[in-house]
Amino acid sequence: MQHIRSFCRRRGRALAGVLLAALAVLVLAWAGFDLSARVDGRSTLAIVNDEYSQTLELQGLTQALPLRAGQTLYGVSLNLTTYGHAFATGTLHAQLATAGGAVVGTAAAPCIDLLDNTFKTLLFDTPYTPAADETLYLTLWADGFSAEEAALPLGLWASVGVQAADARGGVTGLLPLTGADGQPLDASAALQYVVDYAGHWSVLLSLLLGALLLAAVLGCFALLARRRACWAVVVCGALLLGGAFALLTPPLVAPDEYTHLAISYEAASAALGQPVAEPGTGALLVRACDAPYFESKSGPIGIFAYKAWLSGLTVTGCDPVPTVASGFTAGTQSGAAGYLYLPQTAGILLARLCGLGFHGMLLAGRLANLLVFAALAALAAALCPPARRWLLACVLLLPQTLQLAASLSPDAGVLGLAFCYTALCLRLRWQPARRRQLALLAALALALGPAKAIYLPLALLVCIVPAENLDPRGPGAAPLRLGRLSLRGGTLVKALVLALAAAGWAALNLEPLVFYLRDFSPLLLAGLAVAAATAAALLALVYWKAGRTPRGRRVFWGVLAAAACAACVAGVWVLVRLQGTVPPEMYVTNILPNGESAYTYTAGYILRSLPATLKLLLRSASAQGAAWLQGLLGTALGEPIVYPIAVSWLLGVGLVAALLAAAVPEAETPLLTPRACAGGWGIVAVVVALTFFIALAWTPINYDTIFGVQGRYWLPILPLALVLLGNGRAMAARPGVGRRCTLAVVCLTSLVILQGAGLYAAWQMEIK
Repeated sequence: MQHIRSFCRRRGRALAGVLLAALAVLVLAWAGFDLSARVDGRSTLAIVNDEYSQTLELQGLTQALPLRAGQTLYGVSLNLTTYGHAFATGTLHAQLATAGGAVVGTAAAPCIDLLDNTFKTLLFDTPYTPAADETLYLTLWADGFSAEEAALPLGLWASVGVQAADARGGVTGLLPLTGADGQPLDASAALQYVVDYAGHWSVLLSLLLGALLLAAVLGCFALLARRRACWAVVVCGALLLGGAFALLTPPLVAPDEYTHLAISYEAASAALGQPVAEPGTGALLVRACDAPYFESKSGPIGIFAYKAWLSGLTVTGCDPVPTVASGFTAGTQSGAAGYLYLPQTAGILLARLCGLGFHGMLLAGRLANLLVFAALAALAAALCPPARRWLLACVLLLPQTLQLAASLSPDAGVLGLAFCYTALCLRLRWQPARRRQLALLAALALALGPAKAIYLPLALLVCIVPAENLDPRGPGAAPLRLGRLSLRGGTLVKALVLALAAAGWAALNLEPLVFYLRDFSPLLLAGLAVAAATAAALLALVYWKAGRTPRGRRVFWGVLAAAACAACVAGVWVLVRLQGTVPPEMYVTNILPNGESAYTYTAGYILRSLPATLKLLLRSASAQGAAWLQGLLGTALGEPIVYPIAVSWLLGVGLVAALLAAAVPEAETPLLTPRACAGGWGIVAVVVALTFFIALAWTPINYDTIFGVQGRYWLPILPLALVLLGNGRAMAARPGVGRRCTLAVVCLTSLVILQGAGLYAAWQMEIK
């Protein structure tokens, strides 16, 4: 027994790795088997003839099957009758032949599977696709019956009179049925075409996802067991799990991906010097092979979507020149900073140069976006203070983070920039900045400002960094003097960082801000801006005079807090009574045909209707709160507004538990002071408030719940919120809990991907 214990202690990590590998293989094998059992062998049927009122003896019947060029026929579905008898023996045969008599497909089914007055699907051994419009001939017969059943009839339901093919089947022409002697029967069989067949495509999907997930779990475990750097674990997990998400998410199913595709595609065409817009209409031009996929809606899901996705990845030889007008108008889609689309554009451009088809091009754009995110994630993990490094790693490897990174969404860049900026500010709070870190801080602030309007308050995080840590001359440098004015070098750096963020934000977001404030007069807004700037300058002057002593600083902050409260109350009182350019009565005079109001919430309407707005927010929190949490974690996949693909809530509970455990500090010394904590919570609150304000601007005023709020909008501030939540001396965790939490998040994200594949693939099959 002692030898066993000694061996386990020496080889504990190796044994844990073997156990984890065995468990992962078993889970992957079961997931693949379960997926195959649920979706393999499914058929998509198209109605060709739905008129039937008589039954005919099946032996030797031949049915004409018109096909259009390029239409693949996998099989047929026929309405059969056994006249109330259940056959125990016999085989039903079908033979598909051309007009010249060449056999192009056969099918067979045991008669024991035939049900009375029920359609039976017969799948040919080889699908047939005609090069030109063609009429094929299907011959039916049955044999192999026992002596008792040989004389029993087996019939086929048919119409009285020859029918024309139903337009729903996508074919045209008559459907004559002939007897065994070759004579017309003046009838048409009740008929459906099998226009798509799932086959065993789930096996390929399971193998691809299984290989990536197994490599991710075992690779991260090996790196964590050997105590490798956090950034290496993040890169390994992000690339492998993100690669799985790039394959898992069907084309154009990621959030708003059709819009991001159009923007990136247009930029790629411009970079290649190719025509972008159709003269006259301004429609975005696309390649002929891409035209069927450029629609302003989310793509389809299901096993057939996966079949088209995986089979389309190998398509090459597409015409590189855009010649077909799409449903998008060139130059009207983008509302984000152009640099956020550079990775996707580069991937799409490279794929088009290589002649890849639509699906290969889409995957190239996703993977390029993922590579850039992985680089930013590694940088964020390297910059983060050691005490909070693994907490950030857990957020970086969440399903929602990687789902966005492995799509065409510009949110991948936004998340990477926000995480890097947060990590650097936390690091500089305890470490004097080097000059290259100051340059990086300024660059990140400049890029983060225009990235997304609601994340501008995150730039204020630089204010928690002590000024002496930001002085480019090093700690202990003398203050800068301009006459009687004395300033620290770090204070000027803070002002520069905030100015860069504000300038970048204003360059892209002033016009939307004016729209949201459209029911206030421009003169009033200008006056308020001047008053705010004047008050800020006066406060800075007073603080410079009174803040030289501890008592003076305490008095200053107390008076400032009281004045701020009074100003808020007075400001709301004044604004509520200010009549905007649009009276409230006008908001209810125009109702659209779908019942929605033509007017949405504005700043003025919110102030004039504070009770109604508060009720709307409370109803929204109770009705949509769970969906917001799912969107934050990533347990709701794809575009949840279109497809409710939500995995088990147990995985969500596990992710929340892992995040909370990672947030528990490893030491009792708090990372942030109470003042810094208060400022951090203020930043989080303002970002959340801006999220709701922007969503209110999309919400018609007669809605019962707010429209457009998604939990993924709060991902950039999640690391900061978790750091603040774990700050303090209430409890501390033993060293090493962060690594375990990171491995738990990797495993849970893998399970989300596995269950997501089953939910995507098993989505209801479409029957035309």
